[in-house]
Order: sequence, then structure tokens, then C-alpha cells
Amino acid sequence: MSDHSSISLPPLTVRRQLLFALFGVTVLLAGPAIYSIGRLQAVRDIAFELHDRHAASRVAVGELRAALAEADRLQRSYIVTGDSITRTQMLEALAETRASYRRSAAPEYGVSNLSIGRTLNELDVAAYRIDELVQSGAAAEATDYFGEIRHLYGDADAAVDVMAGAIDRQSAQATIRAETIASAAVTSTLIALVGSLAIALILGFGLTQLVTRPIERLRYAMNRVAEGDFDTGAPIEVGRRDELGDLARSFESMTDQLAELNRLKAEFVSKTSHNLKTPINVIGGYAEMLEDGLYGELDERQAEAIRGIHEQVEALETQVRQLVDLSRMEAHAFTLRVQQVYLADLLLGVQRSFEALATQRDIHFEISTDPSAPATIFGDEDRLRNEVLGNLLANAFKFTEAGGSVSVQATGSRDGLVIEVSDTGLGIESASLDRIFDRYYQTGNGKRAAGSGLGLAIAKEVVSRHGGDITVASEEGEGATFQVILPIGGTDPAPGLG
Repeated sequence: MSDHSSISLPPLTVRRQLLFALFGVTVLLAGPAIYSIGRLQAVRDIAFELHDRHAASRVAVGELRAALAEADRLQRSYIVTGDSITRTQMLEALAETRASYRRSAAPEYGVSNLSIGRTLNELDVAAYRIDELVQSGAAAEATDYFGEIRHLYGDADAAVDVMAGAIDRQSAQATIRAETIASAAVTSTLIALVGSLAIALILGFGLTQLVTRPIERLRYAMNRVAEGDFDTGAPIEVGRRDELGDLARSFESMTDQLAELNRLKAEFVSKTSHNLKTPINVIGGYAEMLEDGLYGELDERQAEAIRGIHEQVEALETQVRQLVDLSRMEAHAFTLRVQQVYLADLLLGVQRSFEALATQRDIHFEISTDPSAPATIFGDEDRLRNEVLGNLLANAFKFTEAGGSVSVQATGSRDGLVIEVSDTGLGIESASLDRIFDRYYQTGNGKRAAGSGLGLAIAKEVVSRHGGDITVASEEGEGATFQVILPIGGTDPAPGLG
């Protein structure tokens, strides 16, 4: 005996689901069509009945009436004239009455109880009797005899009228029956069609949901992964036994591997950044001691070399700090110390940090505050000053030539505090505007490529954590303007952010 529990059905693939749905819709729509064809066949049969049987019977009845009238006329004429031609025509007219009666199919119309057949036979017998009398020269007796049988023609005419009425009634009934069938067929077909379309729509909607729902979930998960979030939060349907299930399982496996790679990368960056801090600090310390003359006086060339070393050490410290911040963001350990921030103190700290650089590079540097700007906001002052405004201004000074200008303007709006950082530098090519805030992204500009590609990404992350937004507007060769919008009340830090 076979074990039925071990029998596995073949997977219901998306292709099979679509084929089954198409077959179901076809069956649903074919039902009303088959019913309509059956009803049309019934109406066609009635039309044939009206055209073939009823019409032919009506014509035969008309011919019977005409033949009776002609036989009556010819019989009277023959009695008077005794002409052989009239005699022949009389007998032919009587024969035509019997033929017309047979063609009329009278029994089919419920008039079989009529005695018209016997009447026609009696008319034949009477005709031969009259012929005998006329042939023997007894015209007077023939006339008297014709008077005795004259009522047979009246009886036959009355029976013909009954037959014509029966044919008309059955024709009318057939017409009414055809109209009833047609009307019922139209109503039934419409109801069946509407019902079939409704079921087809429900079936199509259900199939659409069955197919598009996992695709939408997978698309959402892919967008999350594309943004660097490997914890998609969307329950992709890995349990399905079709192509979409295979795709979901492949995507889940890929996401797990990417998450592991991302974890290893973050771990590597974190360890490497911490390991770099010590030698960088040592190099910076020795450079400061050499610059201060602790190891003897330096000539101008040596002093210039030490200043170059010091600048590169500061650049390394900035990149290491950015790598540490990035690893913290990826590990969801990026903290904010939200407190009341005075706008004047925030901008004053920024001004002090970049005044010397502006003077050194001969760049006009200006910070202005519009009366509409709020006096205070809630946020992390250090991160707003260093990671946001510090990164934006560092880029602005990097790409602005001597004689140019860099400005910071603070205004207020219904969305909160708006800070614009503008420069007259190289600008950003249009192809890079959509990706300028991506991690590690650098434009093709040589100066911009000298950085790590993390400053703007970190600035955007900090602004987002404050519940704000950052945008850029630029044309290549015309400078750039970064706009930062921060809510006045700040925002509650996300879980794990402090």
C-alpha cells in the first residue's frame, strides 16, 4: 500500500496560476455565450416554423378557397353550356381543392374534426352526378340537383375560414413565444454576463493581489536594502512554492550575506579607525613639538614641511572621525545629545572655526541672521556645528577660489529654522546632484575626489536624526547652495540613539 502522505503536489507556479485564472474567466464568459446560442437556436426554429409551415399552410388555404370558388363557377357554367372544355376545367378545379387541402396540413392546426375532407369528396361525387345528367340531356334535373348540393360549397368555405383562423392563431402564438424567448434570453444573458464579469473581476483582483502583493513587499525590501538597511522589516513571502517564493528566498539569502558583509565591514572600519588614531595622534604630537621648536630651531623650508604634515594629520583625523561616525550610524549607535541650542552661539562657534581659513584663502566669509529666525531650537549643538555646518563649510571653502565668497544665512519659516550655506565655487554637475549625499560618493571633480565622500552623507544623517531635511541647488561653475531645515522643537531621538 502506498503512503499517500508522502505524495507531494507539483508547485503551483505563477504561470499555472495565470493559466487557471484565464481558463476560469473563459469558462465564466463561455456560459452566457452557450446559453445565448441555445436561445437563438430556439428563436431560429420558430422563425423557420413561421416561414416554412405557417406561411405555406396560409398559401395553401388561400389556394383552396380560390379553387372552391372556381369549381363552383365552372360547375354552374357547365350545367348551362354543357361544354367539354368547361367540364375538364371543373374537374381540374375540384382536383386542385383536394391538393390544396392536403398542402394546408389542417390536422396540425387542431382542425382535424372538421368535415371538409368529406365535403370535398361529396363535391366530387356531385360533380360526376351533374356530369351524367348534363351528358344525358337532363339539364333541368342537373340544375335542381346543383341546388340541392350548393350548400356543400358554403360548408367548405366555412371550414376554410376556420382553418385560416387556426393558422393565424398558431402563427401569432409562435411569434409571442419567440418574443418571450428572446426577451428572457436577453435578461438571462445580461444577468449571467454581469455575474460572470463580477466573478471574473473578483478572480482577477484576487490573482492580482496574489501576484503583486509579494512583489510589492519584495520591492519595498529591495529599496530598504538599497538604502543600506538590511533589516527590511517587510515579511517577504519565502514560503510560497512558485517563482515568487524562489525569488524571495534568493533575496533573503542575498540580504543575509550582505548584512554579514556589512557587519564585517563596519567591524573592520571601526577597528581600523581606532587603530589609526594612536599613530595619527603621535605624528600630530611630534609635528606640534617640532613646530614649537622643542627639537631645535627650524629654517623656513623645514617649518613649511612641518605645517604640511600638520595639515595632513588634521585631514586624517577628520576622515578617521567620519569613519567612526559612519560605523556608529551603521551599528545604530549614533547618539544625539538633544538640548536647547541658542542660534547665536551656534553660528558664533561656526564663525570662529572658519574665520582664519577665510582670511588665509582670501575668501569673503559672512554669516547673517534674519529677524524671522528663531532664537533657540532643540538639538545636538556639537553635531550641528561640526558634522552639519562644519562639513558644509569645509566643502564650500575647498571648492571656492581666492576672491570668492562663502555665506551662511539663517531665516525662519513655518517648517522651522532654515540655514543656507552658499558659495561661489566650482559648483556640482547636474548628474551628481541626486547622489551627492550618498556614502562614499564623489563627483568627477578632482578636488572633490580628494575627500572621503562621507562628509555630506554624515551631515544628511545628522539632519535626518533631528527630524529635518537637507537639499542642494547648484549649477556647474556657478557655485552651490545647501539648505538645511531644522524643526524648532527638535525630534525625539530614535531608539538606541541616546
